[in-house]
Amino acid sequence: MITREAAFLAGMPNLSLCGLSENWLLKECGNQHWLALADLFGLALPAFKAQDGSPVYAAFVAVKLADAHLQLIDENDRFTIETHLAPAGRARFFSTHRVLCNGRECARVEMLSTQVSRREAGNNQSVTRTELPAALSANSYRDDLLRLKAKAITLSESTKQFRAEQWQEWHELKPDRSSTLPGIVHHPCPHNDFNGADFLYFANFQAAADRAEWAWNRNRQLWQTCDRQLNYYGNINIGDALHLEFSTLKSDARHLIHWLTVRRDSDGSKIADILTRKQRLSSTEYRWANRG
Repeated sequence: MITREAAFLAGMPNLSLCGLSENWLLKECGNQHWLALADLFGLALPAFKAQDGSPVYAAFVAVKLADAHLQLIDENDRFTIETHLAPAGRARFFSTHRVLCNGRECARVEMLSTQVSRREAGNNQSVTRTELPAALSANSYRDDLLRLKAKAITLSESTKQFRAEQWQEWHELKPDRSSTLPGIVHHPCPHNDFNGADFLYFANFQAAADRAEWAWNRNRQLWQTCDRQLNYYGNINIGDALHLEFSTLKSDARHLIHWLTVRRDSDGSKIADILTRKQRLSSTEYRWANRG
């Protein structure tokens, strides 16, 4: 098991309207996951290669944000991200990340990835799982390693249930397709939504989900993410579009919970499920409320 800790000073790149940016947090946890993988394989830099010399990348299978209180982190606050990573089966790796600020845990993130490469250059629909040589062994307490692997199994099994649409309940949300809810068509921009590996960046699925929610919720209420789970099944090529559909949505005076399915325009394949639970914030919890 690999353990890392990174320290940050909250500034404009890290912050959003109501505290630490969820999108920035997912990107940074993804970066810490990637760096921990390099540590696990004994590499000075995270430059992975297949046997034929082609580049290998970590593709996320699932990302889970839990018990988030991102509004607790404000401008110029110092905070840390504690990362633990371990192998989680054939070509899979699992990490946990704790966000700590002012002596409090502000969020937990879990990430499950697999190693992939492209069978066909430039085609993100030709991605295939790629096994690397065995990772180095790392000293760790057996109980800690077992707990990490148990969490990895739980997240993996949850992803399978969502993909097959056989899940029963998620934070009091039950699947219900009886009502028609508005969705959006999102056209990802190659300059902003794709990463250096030429994939639609995993964190930008979260950004697209918030855009779909705002299209439905516009000018009604601002909500803060408490829990989110993103399950990934595929990717798109530059020029393709995403169809984000609210398969189920539930809201009341305190919470907004919804299930979004994401399909790519080119062939209609479902490439992600996004589950979100948000809470209503009072005006005193808006960062700008007491500023001139």
